[in-house]
Amino acid sequence: MPPFIPIFSAFFILLGLLVWRFPKLIAGYNTMTPEQRKKVDVKALKTFMCRVFCAIGILVFVGYLLLRLFMNETSAINISSIIVPIIGVIYLLAGAQRYDHN
Repeated sequence: MPPFIPIFSAFFILLGLLVWRFPKLIAGYNTMTPEQRKKVDVKALKTFMCRVFCAIGILVFVGYLLLRLFMNETSAINISSIIVPIIGVIYLLAGAQRYDHN
């Protein structure tokens, strides 16, 4: 296993935990006015983002291991480290909008 996969997975898990601990890291939340911040369900949003980032990290790692059984290493790395995060971030962006009531 290339060292890139566990590091990349750990990065997403760490990112999820940081967003949960420090919600001001959420893009755009820090620049909102106090009135706009009151309309955001930040507790639910940070929990949602933490779960999605952690899931992306786990899926990158497990996806690589599973894909490695059926294809060569280069293809497994490409799919698990490019496709999984792209799909995860699209889901994150679409799902996070339900917590913003502005």
